[in-house]
Amino acid sequence: MSHKNYGLSAKNTLILRAICLIMSLLTFTGLFAQDELKNRPELGLPLSDRKLVIAHNMTDIIRFKNHDLEDSCDPEYYPPEGNITEPLGGMVQVSVIADRYYKDSTLEQTVEFEIRTAMKCGIDGFQFYYPLRKRGPDDEIIKAYFRVAKKKNLDFRFTLCPSHPGGLTEELKIEEYARRMNKIFDEVGHDNPHWLRTPDGRLILYLWYGEQIVDIPHDLNGYSPKYYVARAYQRLGEAVGENFACVYSFNYDISDQELADVLDYFPAAWMWTVPYTGESYIGRKIADACKEKGRTFTGSTFASFYTSKLLPPGTWDMFHYAKDAVDAGINNVERRGIITGLSYNYRKLLEFAIEEDVPIINIITWNDYPEGHHLAPEVNHNYGFSVLLNYYISIWKNEPSPYADRDVAITFFKKYNHNIKPDPFYIPIVNLAYALPEEYEDSVEVVTILTEPAQVSINGTTKDVKSGIVSTRFDQKPGKVHVTVKHNDVTTVDFVAPEWITDKPYRTDRLIYSFSSEFSRYHYSIFGNLPPVYSREYDLEKNEIKLDLSFLEKK
Repeated sequence: MSHKNYGLSAKNTLILRAICLIMSLLTFTGLFAQDELKNRPELGLPLSDRKLVIAHNMTDIIRFKNHDLEDSCDPEYYPPEGNITEPLGGMVQVSVIADRYYKDSTLEQTVEFEIRTAMKCGIDGFQFYYPLRKRGPDDEIIKAYFRVAKKKNLDFRFTLCPSHPGGLTEELKIEEYARRMNKIFDEVGHDNPHWLRTPDGRLILYLWYGEQIVDIPHDLNGYSPKYYVARAYQRLGEAVGENFACVYSFNYDISDQELADVLDYFPAAWMWTVPYTGESYIGRKIADACKEKGRTFTGSTFASFYTSKLLPPGTWDMFHYAKDAVDAGINNVERRGIITGLSYNYRKLLEFAIEEDVPIINIITWNDYPEGHHLAPEVNHNYGFSVLLNYYISIWKNEPSPYADRDVAITFFKKYNHNIKPDPFYIPIVNLAYALPEEYEDSVEVVTILTEPAQVSINGTTKDVKSGIVSTRFDQKPGKVHVTVKHNDVTTVDFVAPEWITDKPYRTDRLIYSFSSEFSRYHYSIFGNLPPVYSREYDLEKNEIKLDLSFLEKK
């Protein structure tokens, strides 16, 4: 520049040039760089224009011909005898019903079953667990879901959940994810209507410890660490031709500063398995911060948390194969859990989501049988949690109750008192968190949805219960659990749970058991005339169980 034109002396010109050079260097190093990702206008746009229930789906935990369930949920290892895990009293504590009926199915047949069953349980879409790994045909399974949903015209949505990506540099992680995702997009199309998108067209991408994709530099150059996470997903989006709306996950208490940093760079938040603890529930803080910042808080709930996984003590390094767990020996393994208060945690988290009027409720999970928080059909959970979900959805959406024409009763219990030490197969449990004290679960809970006040009984002990949804607790006693509901001596509900309570458990098993008056309706709508599979480990009578199919006569 000419100092004459600007009225500057030669000395002042040199000073100005020096300042410009310094500013350029500072900008290059990031100290005065423009943060183009922070508080972008799109972060405040709606995540959904209708209320949706989206379930986390463990992509590879699916049964079809020549594809078994993983060892930690394979029903082969459920019985205490007749398999290699006899020294552990049976490694697995779930028995997946689809394993019996879909052993010889094609991938497409199984996928159709999973979608249709999820829809009957109240679910509108899946977010697929999506780690960086070589194990399992995850991408082919995901593509099959899209094919079937399109072919069968099923109103169901899908997206991906990048999960704890590790083992590579940031550049290689992005490259690997992009390579795999582009193959999915190439087959199913970016314009496929089954992608879960925001109203403005961004692809909703769930993160589960997804921040591990990034290599945070030692020198932050004046940026927040969350900037680098957001930048990594922007780069991934550019590599696959998408603009992502990333839903950031929380599975721990978080400082106000870190929370603020997250919301500077991400449009939405979701909770993982954080139990409900009333006013101290950390979801309240996150929901309030989202409101203040103009971000989207999505609700989450989980049915239970008790692992069939066996782990070396003090680690999360699960034994992936039954043989390895057996070789380690019963004295060198442990299980993990969360005390959820039977249905308490599940109900309260749904009520919190409704109270916050969230646009999306996340279900943790559809099919993570190894961690025990599954909704998919299994002989311990049965359909109790799905019955509740469909009821709460009707409140959330301000629609008529699906049970408006009848009484409903659902029982929840543990198979034995928590003070009893199983014998001979005792495996310690590390309880990671508590919604309620463990003693609370030494009861039989009956959740009723009644058209009018009634008398609810367990094995002859009767309590008066109001209309609507009510949770009532009864003493936990060894033996059968017989539930009845009466209005002025007219019986409207009468069932005996197939599983009993015991005072002599042979193995550690703290998975929640559930059964309900709706069992027949759900089972018939999903499996038709195929016979149910029951848990009857402690049933001393083994009488024939007859399903009430009278509802079919009313159709």
